[in-house]
Amino acid sequence: VFDEREVELLREVFASGTLSSLNGRFTSRFERAFADALGARFAVAMNSAMSVLHSSVMAAGAGAGDEVICDPVCVFGAVAIMYNNAVPVFVDIDPVTMNMDPDLIEDRITERTKAIIVTHVWGLPAKMDRIVDLARRHGLTVIEDCAHALFAKYKGRYVGTWGDVGSFSFQMSKQMGLGDGGMAVTDDEEMARKLALNAGAPTFHSVAYGLHWNYRMTEQTAAIGLVQLERAKGYVEELKEIASLYDEAVRGCPWIVLQRDEDAEHTYHFWAATFRGEEFGISLEEFRRALEEVGCSLSIGYTGMPAYKHPLISERMGYGRGCPLDCPHYKGSHNRYPDGLCPVAEDLIPRMLLVYTFSPKEFHLKNAEKLNEVVRRF
Repeated sequence: VFDEREVELLREVFASGTLSSLNGRFTSRFERAFADALGARFAVAMNSAMSVLHSSVMAAGAGAGDEVICDPVCVFGAVAIMYNNAVPVFVDIDPVTMNMDPDLIEDRITERTKAIIVTHVWGLPAKMDRIVDLARRHGLTVIEDCAHALFAKYKGRYVGTWGDVGSFSFQMSKQMGLGDGGMAVTDDEEMARKLALNAGAPTFHSVAYGLHWNYRMTEQTAAIGLVQLERAKGYVEELKEIASLYDEAVRGCPWIVLQRDEDAEHTYHFWAATFRGEEFGISLEEFRRALEEVGCSLSIGYTGMPAYKHPLISERMGYGRGCPLDCPHYKGSHNRYPDGLCPVAEDLIPRMLLVYTFSPKEFHLKNAEKLNEVVRRF
C-alpha cells in the first residue's frame, strides 16, 4: 500500500533540496526506526541487500585466500562471498526446515574460515542459538540473510539480531518493498562503523580507511521506508493468514511435508513444503499434471539445482585470472563442488513446493481450494 503518507514525506525530501543521504536526514531517521523495530543498537541503510551481504563479508575480514560458509539453496550468499574474492563453502540443509543443518557446519570449518552466512529460507528462521554458539567457539562472524524473514522470530527473538550482522531486503518482491534497498542491523559499534563506510563511500573520509564501495541509500527511498515500516508488521500478519490457507489445504496429507520448526515463527515470504509422493506411489509428474488441470498456481522445484550448480560457480566465472574460486592465494580444497556435495539439498530442491504469498487473499482462497482438490484426488 502506497498513499498520501508516502507522498507527504517525499514532498519534504524534495523541499529540502537534498536527495542524497550524505547530507540528508531521512536516511538516518529510517536507520534509527528500523533498528528500534528489531531491537538492535545500530542499523545501516544501503541500496540493496546484496550490498549489505557484500559489505558484511568485507567487514568480517574475508578476502583472497579465505573461506566463508553458506547454504546451498539460495545462491546469493555465495555471490556475496565471491564479490570479495573469497571462496564459498557449502553446508547441507535440514530436510524439513530447508535451512542450514547445524550438525554439519563444524566439519566444514578450516583455518581459512572467516564467517558463516545463514539464510532464513522462505521466512523460516534457522537454528540460530546453535549456529552462533558454534561460531563463537571458532571465532567466526555470523551474517544472517533475512531477505525472506522480516520480523520472523527464533525462540522469541527477531532474526537479524542473533548474529553479528542481519541483512534485510527491500526489493519490491519482499515483505517490505521500497523498489530496492537493504538494511544491516548489528549490536556491534565497530561492525556498524565498518558497514557505514560502504554506505557513504567514496568520500575523502572513507578512503582514509581503505577501499570501499558506494552503496548508500537515497533520501527518497528512506522516506518511503519510514512509512512502509509502520505497515510492515500488518503485511506479515496477512502473509501468515494466507499461508494458513495452504496449511489447511494439505492437512492430513502424509506426502506433503510442511517447512516448519516448532522453535521458530515463520513469516512466509513463500509458503513452502516438500513433495514426497513417490513414497506413496504418486510421481512428481502426476502431481504436476493434476495441478495444471485444475489451474493451481504452485511452483515446483525452485531453481532445480543447488547453488553450486549455477553457471556462475559450476563454470567458475568471476574476475579473471582464476579469481575468486581459483584465486592463487587460496590454498584450501573446498573450492570444488562435485555432485553429492550436499545430498539433502540436491534431493530436496527439485521437489520443493512454493507459493509466493504476497498477492491478494482472494486469489489464495481459490488457489488453496485447487490445491486441496488435487490432494483429495490422490
